[in-house]
Amino acid sequence: MADRVKRDSTAWWGDTGRESNRPSLLGMVKNNTLDMRLAALLWLLIERRASLIFASTPDLTGRTAMLSALIDFIPPGIRPVYVYGPEFEIATVGMDSPPENSYLLVPELGQDRESYLWGKSVGRLFRALNKGFAVGTTMHADSPEQVVKALNSAPNRVPGKLIGGVHVVVNLRTVPGGRSVARRVAQATLLIPNPSGPPGLVTLVGWEPDADSYLYMDAPSTIDALASRLEMSSEDLDSELARLRRRLEAWHSIGTTTANDVRKAVAQYHRSRAV
Repeated sequence: MADRVKRDSTAWWGDTGRESNRPSLLGMVKNNTLDMRLAALLWLLIERRASLIFASTPDLTGRTAMLSALIDFIPPGIRPVYVYGPEFEIATVGMDSPPENSYLLVPELGQDRESYLWGKSVGRLFRALNKGFAVGTTMHADSPEQVVKALNSAPNRVPGKLIGGVHVVVNLRTVPGGRSVARRVAQATLLIPNPSGPPGLVTLVGWEPDADSYLYMDAPSTIDALASRLEMSSEDLDSELARLRRRLEAWHSIGTTTANDVRKAVAQYHRSRAV
């Protein structure tokens, strides 16, 4: 597996092949791609081994960069497994660690490159989620509805009940204006499994373009739905989000923004909690 990761590194690290070039989660907060509250939510999702899809229609919106940045937050004891296409077999990825200790990381669900998964391999990937694996990946889709439709349609034909194995879809947008391309998380959507069809969709947070601000859906029903998907109580969910947000704010206040610095800070954080 290590040799394959090295050979296909350019397909994973945004075509640079140089991990040092990639942004960090706190760097993305600094450039307003997302805010601190949303960063804490994404950290918690990774902590709880939630399956995530980062989606957008155009390129250069930061799908791969954001997923790459979150790899630093995978907790100790969980093995990142880099999965490259075009073929995917559950038996191959499950050789070195059991499903509950694995995080499958797929460059993209698409057909533009040999390293991506598409068609029958996507179906096999979602059957792996049904067996207890978690996945982080990206795909071209402008909304959570488009994500579900693309997965459910030919040539993927993922049964609707299996699509609910994904916990959250995060959609990103580019923001026009200025000399450089600005990016924003436009929406984060919770998927509610449905044993008889496609999953239900519950918006967790949306972005208001005119105000360039985030709108959080804090209705008790939304909080309860997220807590249930993460197998937590609503009280523990609120407590954990607040704690992780305070930690991110503390790091941000002392200038911890590079990928290397964030990785070191997260490692130290886990060492201190293990004592």
